[in-house]
Amino acid sequence: MRAPPHPHRTARGGLAAALTLALAAPAAFAPGAAQAASAPDPAQDLTALPFEQLLTMEVYSASKFVQKANEAPSSVTVISAADIRSHGWRTLADVARSVRGLYVGYDRNYSYLGGRGFLRPGDYNTRFLLQVDGNRINDAVYDQAPLGAEFPLELDLIERIEFVPGPGSSIYGSNAFFGVINVITKKAGSGPGTGAAPATRVTLEAGSFGARRAGASTGWRSAGGTAVLLGASRHSSDGADLYYPEYDTPAENNGVASGRDHERGTRLFASVAHGALQAMLIHAERVKGVPTGAFLQPFNDPRSQTTDRQSYLSLAWRGAPGRHEELGTRLFWGSYDSFGDYVIDDAARTLNHDGSRARWWGAELKLESTRLAGHRLLFGLDYQRDYQLRQYNYDLAPRFEYLDQRRSGVRAGLYLQDQIALGERVLLNLGLRYDRNTGVAGVLSPRAALIAQLSRSTTLKAIYGRAYRAPNSYEQHYAFPGEGGQLPNPELRTERIGSSELALTHQFDPATRLTATAFRNVVTDLITQQLSGPDQMTRFENAGRVRARGMEFELERHWGGAASLRASYSRIRVGTGGAGGAADVNAPAHLAKFNLALPLGRSRWHAGLEAQYVARRGALDGEAAPYWLANANLFTATLWRRLEAAVSVSNLFDRAYADPAAIEHRQRAIAQDGRAVRVRLAYAF
Repeated sequence: MRAPPHPHRTARGGLAAALTLALAAPAAFAPGAAQAASAPDPAQDLTALPFEQLLTMEVYSASKFVQKANEAPSSVTVISAADIRSHGWRTLADVARSVRGLYVGYDRNYSYLGGRGFLRPGDYNTRFLLQVDGNRINDAVYDQAPLGAEFPLELDLIERIEFVPGPGSSIYGSNAFFGVINVITKKAGSGPGTGAAPATRVTLEAGSFGARRAGASTGWRSAGGTAVLLGASRHSSDGADLYYPEYDTPAENNGVASGRDHERGTRLFASVAHGALQAMLIHAERVKGVPTGAFLQPFNDPRSQTTDRQSYLSLAWRGAPGRHEELGTRLFWGSYDSFGDYVIDDAARTLNHDGSRARWWGAELKLESTRLAGHRLLFGLDYQRDYQLRQYNYDLAPRFEYLDQRRSGVRAGLYLQDQIALGERVLLNLGLRYDRNTGVAGVLSPRAALIAQLSRSTTLKAIYGRAYRAPNSYEQHYAFPGEGGQLPNPELRTERIGSSELALTHQFDPATRLTATAFRNVVTDLITQQLSGPDQMTRFENAGRVRARGMEFELERHWGGAASLRASYSRIRVGTGGAGGAADVNAPAHLAKFNLALPLGRSRWHAGLEAQYVARRGALDGEAAPYWLANANLFTATLWRRLEAAVSVSNLFDRAYADPAAIEHRQRAIAQDGRAVRVRLAYAF
């Protein structure tokens, strides 16, 4: 999946017009919006709140306790269930593409997240911490955060997503390097206006490239106060036939991968809450064809595919708030199996099996106290035991074993945070965490944020933090000899980031808010994949320093009812000092995002319009051209009785674009899908 499986492998132009048209649209539909707002709409979710409340809504993920967003030590982005429904997003990667400063790459197998100009080839989302209801989802071998169809939870079950940009190791430890994503699930019995799932809901979807999906969820609350939410889904896709000019020879099907982009998967979810206790179970399986000929495989072989299986179980308890203290604890267990079938380009076309197996358990204890006047203290400790870390590789027939490595490890951290009121309008947030990970030295991660309410409508935040990422088992220990193989590096050091940020938020009126940020990041001891030796084997090295600085601007506007606008622009400059490659590899200097949701006149239909611009990105050999995309979603919550309907069109104008490829591909860049249509029906019982 991620490493060589055998020794032989190793726009522009229309964006301004689209933005101008979309900015004018809400005014044209304003009378209808007022009419639509008069009827209850289960699709509204957070949009049912007055916009003044949205601007000062409470968030959790920045500090591990609930606080107003304008008091958090970060400029948190919140994506609601209403946003997801308005734009018809189907994966977490779709959501991330809409967030300021973030961008996504896709290699026809996995989705990879970049932030503030940083997405190096060979990085498997290790520099973002992904959580579901506060539970770590990054696996224990690769530390990968699953984002695309490999994400184990249906978006229909999500109440909101909080993205906390910047270093978060002072609270969360390793992998909270460029940001923390916390996915918060819906709760049964909390009512339709707050994002809760209906009692029973069945969903059917069909779309381009043979895409289809069926899902169901049910929830109830007993007389004794026990709330239950269950969900299950199955999805599959035939995929498009893909043309790659790098393989355009008669022996390689003239460069056409026929039926090789297929995918199928299953997701299961269960949540039970009673009083102070909450239990959660997530399980997902996914099989994906590999159409690109990655890792020097023979092109267009039907046996090339990867499989991922994930399971997460947690039990959390939160004590009733006392006068000054509140105690919480959590136990968790996780498993991740990932393996690929790859074809060796030899006379026998031998099938090779390469994979990993991870099992872990852990616990967290935290105490929040307001006993000291003007202080809000948080003390916590967490422990994770990775009791099974296995990596293996062998040929199937005849069986020949190249690698069978079994290890274990421990992650442990102790943290303290204090939010200090320096006056009526000034807060000082101080945090410090100490971590020990098996195989590397202990790490201290501080954070300091000064938050000043300059006026009733303006907030300024000055933030400094340091974060770290410990090398994972794959980077340190995966070994495979021969040409195109990989060398281990057990001497890898922890990589660090120091980040400085200024964030200014100004509310022009109760319906309009502008956020502006300026940041500077310095990464040291960067872990990066490099080629070495006459056999061109890959090896992870601490290769140097990367500096990034930039500015971000985001405008939010609400017209009442379900009409809203979110637009952002990011300008980023990246430079390296011996970091093992060009400074601009997969680092777009400009990003622009535009999201508009609005009701269509007096009808029951709503529309979600989206436009995105990504500037030129350097590739390992050449560059990926700039592009802009537009997506559209048309939906109604009341097509007939309780029947909902939606029609989504991605890449509305059928733009050709590609994402930079990593070293395992012959292609310089991986072409992405053209226009695709999806129809969705959902019925609530």
